[in-house]
Amino acid sequence: MSNGRSEKRIARTVNVEIRLPGGPVLKERTSTENVSAHGARLFIKQRLKPGLAIVLVSPTEGVGCEAQIIYCQRISENRFAVGLELRGRVEAWARAY
Repeated sequence: MSNGRSEKRIARTVNVEIRLPGGPVLKERTSTENVSAHGARLFIKQRLKPGLAIVLVSPTEGVGCEAQIIYCQRISENRFAVGLELRGRVEAWARAY
């Protein structure tokens, strides 16, 4: 049974910052749980609305791209899992290490 994904996710931790377009960096830095060339799942401390456009930046990898929040699920009192669809292909995340 297909889940709609065309690429396999890679369990990989990437340190990232989330920026609102035209706005500041959110007050927290986080890391991914898994990534692919077109998506990522990460954990944050605040709820973000699905459909919101953001900019995802990984300063250590020199990667920055626009993304859209697909889901934001509460997993504990102060923690949310966020699924992102990247607006461009991130080649560095397309290959396993």
